[in-house]
Amino acid sequence: MIGVALITGAASGIGRATAETFVKEGCTKLVLADIDEEGFQTVADGLRALNPDVQVVTVKVDVSSETDVQHMVSTAVAKFGAIHYAVNNAGISSKPRVKTHELSTDAWDRVIALNLRGVWLCERAEIQQMLRQETTLVPRTGAPPQRGSIVNVSSIFGVLSHPTVGGYAAAKAGVLGISRTDAVAYGAEGIRVNSVLPGFIKTPLLEESIRQGSNYDDLIQTVPVRRWGTPQEVSEVIAFLAGEKASFINGSEVLVDGGYSKI
Repeated sequence: MIGVALITGAASGIGRATAETFVKEGCTKLVLADIDEEGFQTVADGLRALNPDVQVVTVKVDVSSETDVQHMVSTAVAKFGAIHYAVNNAGISSKPRVKTHELSTDAWDRVIALNLRGVWLCERAEIQQMLRQETTLVPRTGAPPQRGSIVNVSSIFGVLSHPTVGGYAAAKAGVLGISRTDAVAYGAEGIRVNSVLPGFIKTPLLEESIRQGSNYDDLIQTVPVRRWGTPQEVSEVIAFLAGEKASFINGSEVLVDGGYSKI
């Protein structure tokens, strides 16, 4: 993966795993963005341990803030001159887990702001930058050169129902709508847009929930492969979709859920 990668939500979980996978795939210029600055240094040190030639820029960003997002993109371009791969992963889980009649307006607004508005703001800024770039990404597949590639992280709840994830599901379904629209709108400009829909993934947030007493054993037994997914497994799919091997994949939605969506 020759080029510059921008990853939001990069301080932990799927975002961190994606940064590591990109480096393993040969990417040496990365911009890591997150609201949580504490995890940045650990992630950056880990990337340099994988490849001492890696250059890492960290940016604190609230993806629901237009000003923050513009600053994130301008920082990336000021350092590296371009953005070739963008992974819009930042977001929050569905809290509180209640039905619609109990969900507060503030809780709805927060999940929509971070999980939907945030993706749209990031994608808009990334596309604006990619349109300024030359078509310098030359796929090994023999496909025409491209300007860039965007992967948005949605969720299985973007396509499945559950009684207590109304706001979260609405936001993640909206991410799919944005992705489909922009895949069609910008494919001819050399910009691909795809989505990944993770299922039940054992992230640090989930592990903390387990430590606090939550029990997911019965839930995991409903997953056909009978286990949690890992951030690394999701990141491998993200890297494939972002990279040159997927040069003819545009507007796709890839479920990474162990078959849960098929039961």
